[in-house]
Amino acid sequence: GDYAFYSCSSLTSISIPDGVTSIGISAFSRCTGLTSVSIPDGVTNIDELAFSFCIALTSVSIPDSVTRIGPLAFRDCSALTSISIPGSVTSIGDMAFYACSSLTSVIIPDRVTFIGDSAFSVCTGLTTVSIPGSVTKIYDNLFYYCTALTNIQFSGTIAQWQAIYFASSWDSYSGDYTVTCTDGTIAKDGTVTYY
Repeated sequence: GDYAFYSCSSLTSISIPDGVTSIGISAFSRCTGLTSVSIPDGVTNIDELAFSFCIALTSVSIPDSVTRIGPLAFRDCSALTSISIPGSVTSIGDMAFYACSSLTSVIIPDRVTFIGDSAFSVCTGLTTVSIPGSVTKIYDNLFYYCTALTNIQFSGTIAQWQAIYFASSWDSYSGDYTVTCTDGTIAKDGTVTYY
């Protein structure tokens, strides 16, 4: 439930049992000693702020049953180096991975159609991200202050990328990235090169 283990600062690991289907709002928020978590098959929803400010958490494996990663779910998990987003996920909420400064690469699966505001803002170590062709809108500050971002892999064509609705500040203060599409590349300044 909501706030179930909120601010249990001496908790270092937890194994969530089979049968659990949802991790509530702020369930493990501010568990600053938590280094690992095992989320079982059957969980479909990771709610708002569920693991926010878990500053010692280094990796999370998310099962294929999860369809929604809620807003701020992993906010300020500054030690998080890897995250497994399964193909079942269709929605990534606002600020879901905000300020996960140790995260270096992210693969967003093909079924995702919604990536919320600031989902990866201030991920200052993020260099590579894969975005599926299913995405049609990119909202405010998605990669705001992702200063190391150099490579965006897009599974669609240049025309599909150009047809996406982009909020004006989606890449403010990001690194000098190149978008690699199936038929060419697009530089951050908009220069297009076809294969």
